[in-house]
Amino acid sequence: MKVFGLPLCVLLLWLSSMAFAQSQAHKPDTQKASTRADQTTREIILIGEFHGTVETPRLFSNLVTVAAGEKNRRIGVGMELPTLLQPLIDEAVKNNTSIDSFRRQLLANPTWQKINDGRSSEAMLDLICHLVKLAESRKVSFFFFDTQISERNETMARWIGQRVREQGYDVTYILVGNLHAKKILRYRGKTKIVYMGHWLEEQGFTVHSYDARFSAGDAWACTPECGLHHLTGWDMTVDSDAIHRAGFDGVLFVGHIHASPPARGSLPAKEAQ
Repeated sequence: MKVFGLPLCVLLLWLSSMAFAQSQAHKPDTQKASTRADQTTREIILIGEFHGTVETPRLFSNLVTVAAGEKNRRIGVGMELPTLLQPLIDEAVKNNTSIDSFRRQLLANPTWQKINDGRSSEAMLDLICHLVKLAESRKVSFFFFDTQISERNETMARWIGQRVREQGYDVTYILVGNLHAKKILRYRGKTKIVYMGHWLEEQGFTVHSYDARFSAGDAWACTPECGLHHLTGWDMTVDSDAIHRAGFDGVLFVGHIHASPPARGSLPAKEAQ
């Protein structure tokens, strides 16, 4: 097991090569339901994050930007935000709305204003606006998938699966909380917990999951109180078996982290400085 803090072009090439190798090593079970057959060539890359940092949204933005430059591949991009906000994305892409106008509409939306757990951070808002620009240029297809109902791991996985099938994405990049990104199921007492990554695999997709880890720093999160929290993080030594037991294929290391507070009528970071 290796920890990656590489240039983005190298990192993306590594992700693609690992995805290909794993898809060859883990062919879907032919005994599973026939409805899975059309997913055998659809790849989903999960980036699991700790919400509320500057660094992971930036990493995800760079990964998608490099991927969007690939020709003859349909790229999907999904974020763990309420599906109630999807019409804003669709209208912006359809009408080629200016990013400043889109930003104001999103910030004014009551659904956005209720989110306070790091997913509505300034860094996330900048990421969303960047992805809208890529979607307007038809380089990616952008969607939200948080169903906000019970059994979120299962319902979010089914929402993503339906989107991938309907849109025919070749590769789909997903930014989601790191617990959801796990590809395992566990028992807590007599309760079975099936994570989103596992539900996606059950649909027949080729899923590659990476945990975005950090050395130390601050994050805006709800753990359980919402606010600024100092986190100790991990060192660069990673136990391969432990990573796989945790439900991931690998680790992306972003180094020291900085908190990104909720975006409430904020300017883009470059303008606010």
